[in-house]
Amino acid sequence: MNCYDEDICTTVSRAEGSYFPMSPDITMTSSFRYETYEDFLAVSTDEKNNYVYTRGTNPTTKILEDKLAMLENGEKCKVFASGMGAISATLFTLLNAGDHVLMLNTIYGEAAAFAKYLEKFDISSDRVDVQQASDLVEHVKENTKVIYFESPSTQKFQLLDIEWISNYAKKRGIKTVIDGTWSSPLFHKPLNYGVDIVIHSLSKYIGGHSDIVGGVVTGEKKLVDTIFEHGHQSLGATISPFNSWLAIRGLRTLPVRMNHLDQSIRVVLNALSKDPRINQVYHPYLGDEDQQKLAQKYLSGFGSLFSINMVDDDFEKLTKFVNSLNVVSLGVSWGGFESLILPAFKGNNIEKLKERGLKTSHMRMYLGLENPQTIIADIQQALDHAYGKNDL
Repeated sequence: MNCYDEDICTTVSRAEGSYFPMSPDITMTSSFRYETYEDFLAVSTDEKNNYVYTRGTNPTTKILEDKLAMLENGEKCKVFASGMGAISATLFTLLNAGDHVLMLNTIYGEAAAFAKYLEKFDISSDRVDVQQASDLVEHVKENTKVIYFESPSTQKFQLLDIEWISNYAKKRGIKTVIDGTWSSPLFHKPLNYGVDIVIHSLSKYIGGHSDIVGGVVTGEKKLVDTIFEHGHQSLGATISPFNSWLAIRGLRTLPVRMNHLDQSIRVVLNALSKDPRINQVYHPYLGDEDQQKLAQKYLSGFGSLFSINMVDDDFEKLTKFVNSLNVVSLGVSWGGFESLILPAFKGNNIEKLKERGLKTSHMRMYLGLENPQTIIADIQQALDHAYGKNDL
């Protein structure tokens, strides 16, 4: 027999003796066999909760889903092959022809692009910038069925009052979907405040080692089952059992890693906020009074993803700064050991930057697990190369 639960392990007899594995088994299989036809008929009546084919359910993946649901305070969780798989499956399931989805502030670009693509199916979308949660009221339409947002938002890391949003949406019969990747399930629990669906990228903090791609949807059982039946099964974004196992590994160190990042990001941001060569730092830790109140209400710790604007939009200086970094790497994604930087300007996206309210010198940075003083020194020497020595 296999051990499908870390906490209740079955003894497995081998010629060399019995053992109790510390890690769960990786059930690396596409399909499952049955002793009798009656057994097959019994499990086929509920493929969501029985093992028939790994495109639907898998024992290793089920361990991950149960742990994530518990961590998020959700009734049920379904994992996907990517974060975008989770996002597209959710919107695909919740929206019908003639519906409207309202997207708030600077969300993940691919999520906004997918919503726009749905226009071919007579589903409309708007992405609007709001300062206060109540500002969204003027953008809600009669056919709005989903409010999709991040808190804090991508790039500008602005917090919203998610309890106000969820209460308003429920009165209007609108589903709320939040991407909570920035905070991890440890630091932010949107389901506690009435949000219907929480999405995470497993590739980030949960995986924690820059070696997997995955996504997760968590919420009330009936709603997640509907997304499972339609979005997951129809679009087929099935996670590999091995990647599920790697995500379980990541969960084991998540509290230690997040605690380190929470402490380190404060040290780094305190230093960067004093540097005159940096015009603005975007992160809830450095937010205004309203943002501080929201952080105190909703966050039990700070994620380490933030953004900066340089003091000017000089492309030559921007290039010199990025190329002078030695410890911080240039690359997409985040959540692993290594610190990263990603300029918003890609050479051909000026209009998109203007649409999102971003300067050419805007850069997203991720603080990894290195010593925070090492990161500060690396950023400062790169600024020295680009702008000259800081006299402060």
